[in-house]
Amino acid sequence: MKKALISVLGPVIILAFTYSFASDLISPGAKIIENMKFPELNWQVPEVGKQVTRTVLPKGLILYLMEDHELPLVNANVMIRAGSIYDSRDRMAVAGITGTVMRTGGTKSFSPDSLNTLLEFISGSVECDISTEVGSASMSVMAKDLDIGLKILYEVLRYPKFDTAKINLEKSQIRDGIRRRNDRPGRIIGREFSHLIYGDHPYGRILEWSDVMNISRDDLVAYHEKYYHPNNIMIAFSGDFDTKSLLKKVKNIFGDWPIAEIVFPPMPEVEYKAKPGVFVINKNLTQANITVGCLGIKRDNPYRYAIALMNFTLGGGSFTSRLTGRVRSDEGLAYSVGSSFGTNSRDYGTFQAHAQTKTNSTYRVLQIFKEEFEKIGRDLATEHEFETARDAYINNFVFQFDSPEEVVNRLMSLEYDNFPPDYYRKYLDNIRAVTIEDMRRVAEKYLKPAEMTIVVLADTSQISGDLRDFGQIQYMTLEEPKVD
Repeated sequence: MKKALISVLGPVIILAFTYSFASDLISPGAKIIENMKFPELNWQVPEVGKQVTRTVLPKGLILYLMEDHELPLVNANVMIRAGSIYDSRDRMAVAGITGTVMRTGGTKSFSPDSLNTLLEFISGSVECDISTEVGSASMSVMAKDLDIGLKILYEVLRYPKFDTAKINLEKSQIRDGIRRRNDRPGRIIGREFSHLIYGDHPYGRILEWSDVMNISRDDLVAYHEKYYHPNNIMIAFSGDFDTKSLLKKVKNIFGDWPIAEIVFPPMPEVEYKAKPGVFVINKNLTQANITVGCLGIKRDNPYRYAIALMNFTLGGGSFTSRLTGRVRSDEGLAYSVGSSFGTNSRDYGTFQAHAQTKTNSTYRVLQIFKEEFEKIGRDLATEHEFETARDAYINNFVFQFDSPEEVVNRLMSLEYDNFPPDYYRKYLDNIRAVTIEDMRRVAEKYLKPAEMTIVVLADTSQISGDLRDFGQIQYMTLEEPKVD
């Protein structure tokens, strides 16, 4: 098989399918590309123990390493088992502020300004973050500056100073974000949809200024001390280094960091419960924003492959998808329309279909959504739809590993997420094992229009049609955030 040809033509083939499906008039060029035949993709994922080295240092620090001497650069990506998923409602903002100020607040050897100046001088970067389910950090430096880059990364991870001025600056920026959170329709409808689906679970919480204003430096220090220890950290290195030499450097720099027992609080579980209804938010807008969805699956669900192909056909495949074909191409009701089905959540993710349309087209868009949800769970996809979805996932697979940095990060993430080590080696076989009937069956199981949560953000005076046809209507008030 000619990998280079597949790599170059894969996106072109997908684009051609996209165009040919969206239009009744197929161009001669599209016909030629559509009729091209290539061998099945048989690219092998790099493996730990072969192209990638995995080692555990004496204090429990886990390292993934993959050499790449094409450019004189070294990249490091760090994962720390932490996140706001472990925190109570009144502590929900501590993790995020800790993750930011670990980097912006300087370290015991570097003031905030001197750290920025040094990284700028060596054209390097070190960044930190803590999200809902993971703490992260990254380093990128020239190979000649690896020693200083490792020292900075180590100090940011172990000895953050948590400068008070930087804490106050971060809190001020969060306050401004809360103040402006009703300015962008996309953020409004995303926030409110998640809150309706998840309630007070960490996936659905809405941050308020009262959750932020009283956070102190002591809170950040305590959070860091709780989770940041070598036996709770993984680092993936890629780039222009010698593996033995880099291992020695990391041992020397990180070696005196003592281990600690880490007690993780229990994670709250998502209540798997349908929350049907039409939730209408009135706002003076020129168009309506619509999101329709429900709870979906966890990431260990064995049907995730069939769900991926089903959603590609429904709304995830851009112009090849049914929702785009009907709502945008056939009826011209929306420029932005599609669907997503989250398959990578630790707990239940969501299915969502979305559209932005003229306000007086809201009823018709919802009608099409309902029809397509019912149809894809009732009737088999066409052979063309099935092959297009499957080929898109197969052809796109290799691009998920288009650099050594991507390779080591993905392999390390498998371990972090407790996925089997051979997950990627079996991925293509699992995609190829999906049948048309599998796609129909998962749609029937997980897409139930009567159980959908429908959120409409629009100028309600301009909506035509009776939205009660889609469920009981509840009007929601978009309150101004309290930031004083």
